[in-house]
Amino acid sequence: MRRAGRPKQDSGLSHEAIRTTALALIERDGLAELSIRKLGKELGCEAMALYWYYPSKDALLDAVVDELIAPVAAAMSAPAVSWLELLRAVARAYRDLARVHPQAFPLLATRRFASEGTYAFLDRLFETARAHGVTDGDAARAYRIVGSYVSGFALSELAEPREAAELRERYPRVAAVTDQLAPKKLEAIFEHGLEVLLADLTSSRS
Repeated sequence: MRRAGRPKQDSGLSHEAIRTTALALIERDGLAELSIRKLGKELGCEAMALYWYYPSKDALLDAVVDELIAPVAAAMSAPAVSWLELLRAVARAYRDLARVHPQAFPLLATRRFASEGTYAFLDRLFETARAHGVTDGDAARAYRIVGSYVSGFALSELAEPREAAELRERYPRVAAVTDQLAPKKLEAIFEHGLEVLLADLTSSRS
């Protein structure tokens, strides 16, 4: 996408203002409704002006992903006693994003990390793993397994509840088990699953 002329300095536009407004629009209207035209209208400028900062919608979405990943990266700020402790903190922070940004989280969970912010996050994560004596192979395995678990768990929590009273009466065992998946019980289930994974990763380190 060709950039428009440089916006005036007093336009109020900046990389930060654009990406945070884009995130707010996603949360308000949904990811599918985000467009450069709508974003420009929200910011009070022509859509073409935004291309000076982000040359394409794809670049803008990468910037939104970087905005989302920032608090997860911040979870690594405290010194970690162990690699698994760090993974535990990152996993919890990542799941929390689904609660804070339920409309935008699917973007984070389904878009390959390929931006400045996500690479900086991953580089720091893997560097910490190496500092704790974890091989690159074990770091890759842990990242993929734990990341997939947390993404899947968080996405399932975002699913809209549906009323199925008649089916519940016809299938009482399904009803009984799904009662154990009530929101108030999911915290314990998540923590149990995470600890099972971390224990297995500890025992299977190469």
